[in-house]
Amino acid sequence: MMNLLFGRKKSTLLILSYFIVVISALFYVNIEYLNIQKVLGSSNSVKLDTASHLAKEDHPIFFEPLPTNISVAVEPKDTGTLYLSALISDGKIKLTRDLNDELFPFQTTNWYQLVTLAPNYFETANNTVLEFDNLIVGKLDDFDNFDDLLSQAQLYSDVPVNRTFILDLPHKDVSFMQLQIPFPNGTSGIYYGLFDGNQKGDRSDINLHLNPQSTLKILDSDSAIDVQTNEQLYNVTKTLACNDLYKLGYEKCQ
Repeated sequence: MMNLLFGRKKSTLLILSYFIVVISALFYVNIEYLNIQKVLGSSNSVKLDTASHLAKEDHPIFFEPLPTNISVAVEPKDTGTLYLSALISDGKIKLTRDLNDELFPFQTTNWYQLVTLAPNYFETANNTVLEFDNLIVGKLDDFDNFDDLLSQAQLYSDVPVNRTFILDLPHKDVSFMQLQIPFPNGTSGIYYGLFDGNQKGDRSDINLHLNPQSTLKILDSDSAIDVQTNEQLYNVTKTLACNDLYKLGYEKCQ
């Protein structure tokens, strides 16, 4: 009888010891998991917002995010979009938009059109160093070759960010608008869209539409053929514009 009782006590002690070991192990694993999560910044999903995700981590890297697109506010009534379509970096071009997607043109109504270009982001961003450069506007028409298209397109400089200015439009009908934005790391973003020019009257009527006291700036422009000196910009402009020319049924874009 004594041997039986002793055996039962021994079994009970072994079972209790086993449970204590298991519970201790589980507690240790949970503590280690929590420590790892603290180190890694624990999250079940990682949200990558183009470039801004690194700025949220504890890294000594600071840069502004890339705008996802550019809003084109056209007074008095329409708003269009220039889409991030390509990146130029280290002399190479990377397309960032499916060129099979259809772009819907926004409307312009004046030869001297009031325009505001505003960058848009996935998340709120106050990019104080953002600059706009090389705004190209050209008509999508049946030219003999791409250089003829460029020679009749306009290249605008000193383009304001988030400020209204006057854009001297060179043509009516369906045209493209392309904006280059240089970033501090040496990469350039190419933003591209279409508009339909519905200008009325004679372009010499500028004095009928402008307030003499207006401080709005008319952008200076040159022939867009000047982009031939910038190989990457020339090539990406040709790729994007010719793609839309083909969609319109024009085949001469050599």
